Amino acid sequence: MRSASHFSSFLAFYSCARLPRTLPVSRPRCLHSPQLAPRRAFHASPRPRAQKNPYDVLGVAQDASAAQIKKAYFALARKHHPDTSTDKGAQEKFVEIQAAYDILKDEEKRKAYDQFGPTSQEPGFDPNAFSGFAGGNFSGFQNFGGSFGRGDAADLFSQLFQGLGGNTRSGFQTSRGSDLEASVRISFLEACKGTSRKINITPVVDCAPCSGNGLKPGAKRSTCTTCKGSGTRTFVIDSGFQMASTCNTCGGSGSTVPPSSECSHCGGVGKVRSKSTVQVEIMPGVEDGVTLRIPRRGDAPISGKGKPGDLLVRIHVTASKDFTRQGTNLYHKTRIPMHTALLGGKVRVPTLDGDVDVRLPGGTQQDEEMVLKGRGVPSPHGGGVGDLFVSFSVQLPRSLTARQRELIQQYADDVEGRQSGDTAKNTDASTNDNEIPYERRPEEETSNDTKSTERRRAAATG
Repeated sequence: MRSASHFSSFLAFYSCARLPRTLPVSRPRCLHSPQLAPRRAFHASPRPRAQKNPYDVLGVAQDASAAQIKKAYFALARKHHPDTSTDKGAQEKFVEIQAAYDILKDEEKRKAYDQFGPTSQEPGFDPNAFSGFAGGNFSGFQNFGGSFGRGDAADLFSQLFQGLGGNTRSGFQTSRGSDLEASVRISFLEACKGTSRKINITPVVDCAPCSGNGLKPGAKRSTCTTCKGSGTRTFVIDSGFQMASTCNTCGGSGSTVPPSSECSHCGGVGKVRSKSTVQVEIMPGVEDGVTLRIPRRGDAPISGKGKPGDLLVRIHVTASKDFTRQGTNLYHKTRIPMHTALLGGKVRVPTLDGDVDVRLPGGTQQDEEMVLKGRGVPSPHGGGVGDLFVSFSVQLPRSLTARQRELIQQYADDVEGRQSGDTAKNTDASTNDNEIPYERRPEEETSNDTKSTERRRAAATG
């Protein structure tokens, strides 16, 4: 039986008091007596003053070249040197300028600052401590013209928990590549009838000369000196816990490419970007904003031999001048003259397959709809074709000839049961001084005549 003095550091750390040696070891418990739990004194170390942004101190952009940084430093150093400047704060300003230049002139320090901020310049900072969660250090990809590690949240959590349990090297071998994104614009008719597009992409693929192993012909990989071939790094926390993460040096493979054995084409990474063309088939009935997924046409995994990601193609559909769409149904509004609405007749209506003539019954009302079955959009997932709904807008004439007025007056008299001679008498009798005659303003008359002409022309052309 183990004695109380051999309790783990975890138990001692989380116990409310140290256990006396006389306490039976078979029943460990937490004591709450004030006499046995002396108060511990805590103190907080003062935080150092926040470091200023070195780019702001030197007045250069974050993407400034080394020559630009050096030029800005010498100009500010001459201006604020304590031996030449009379400013009271020259000494402090000069120290600030020197500290900023010390960071930016060093390529490694500058890279660490850009990635981790001011924390990277504190003593004891290790930028590689937890880099395994992001899939390792792949510095050989800076010339690919793209950025890695931009996967979605699911990919991030997959990488994170992959390094915290189980066989990391096994997980490394079955990793999945990142997805690529692209977009295409098609016409409304192409969206309804279906079409295809060729898309140029530059996915990450295995390097052909070295078959993805990053080695020269005949060369061999060496055991990783950081993880000793295990593919993982273990960190011990003060409380006694241990946490494992993917080795950032080898990316979890347990081996590395010796500098003298690197493939000259990929620099030892084993991956390159390659231009290719993908034929994307767009099914009939696709809607605006839909994303199509093309399996296995994305990036290959940065490490290992897992399957590639997918190609995500977002569809943008140009609006139609003739139709509006709701699901698989189409809607079109056409204008007809008054006599066609009253008497009926043929009306030309556009469809996805060209214009067709429809027989309009007499007495058609304003905004009345006609349904053309099967003239809509096919469902992209099957299930038939929608319909075309045509609504009619009746156009009334703004001016009539004498004969047209006479004929319409006869129609009105017939409907109301009046004699033709009574109409003139009633009109004269109804005219009195109390009525205010309506006269169009010149600009209103011109505008209305123009609109009337356009409507008549549209109705005539169908």
